[in-house]
Amino acid sequence: MSNIVKKTYQIEGMHCSSCAMSVDWALEDLPGVKEAKTSYAKGKTEVAFDPERVDDSAITAVITAEGFTVSAA
Repeated sequence: MSNIVKKTYQIEGMHCSSCAMSVDWALEDLPGVKEAKTSYAKGKTEVAFDPERVDDSAITAVITAEGFTVSAA
């Protein structure tokens, strides 16, 4: 049985709720990600994921591919 980890990432460049939704959808399509909750107003996302299936670099790559700058919070 895997342990789910929650981690928060700071995101720059989001301007609306559609930006946040696109990040959520992209992250939730990544194998190993259970849930993503993104707030454009706070400029961050909280990701619940299985570290045995996905890692930080894959998560940040997805956010970057959506057109945003990301760092660990």
